[in-house]
Amino acid sequence: MSGYSPIKETLVLTRGADYVHRFQKAVADPDFPEGTTAEIVITRGTSMTAPVLATWPAYDVNPDALEFWVQTTETDAIPDRVNWRLLVHYPAQSPDSEVQDFCWMRGTVKREQ
Repeated sequence: MSGYSPIKETLVLTRGADYVHRFQKAVADPDFPEGTTAEIVITRGTSMTAPVLATWPAYDVNPDALEFWVQTTETDAIPDRVNWRLLVHYPAQSPDSEVQDFCWMRGTVKREQ
């Protein structure tokens, strides 16, 4: 097989609670380079034309982890069983190269009350 299949995980949201999570890289993985950004994109469906319901940027990207803290006002608007992706954007390594967009994780949202 060629290509990469993102890790499949459930993203759990609870009514009235912020979403706070740290995505830690494995010890053997290289550090996230300076300039790396990340975001969680939530869509209604998995098709290329599925509407985007929310985009949550990481509040911190350090060499070891991606950190998210999303306020309740944003999380409570997300319905059950929609789809999410964690996209990591690695900076260009040279003036002639482009940003590398990598989907690390994907899955569905589960609402817990």
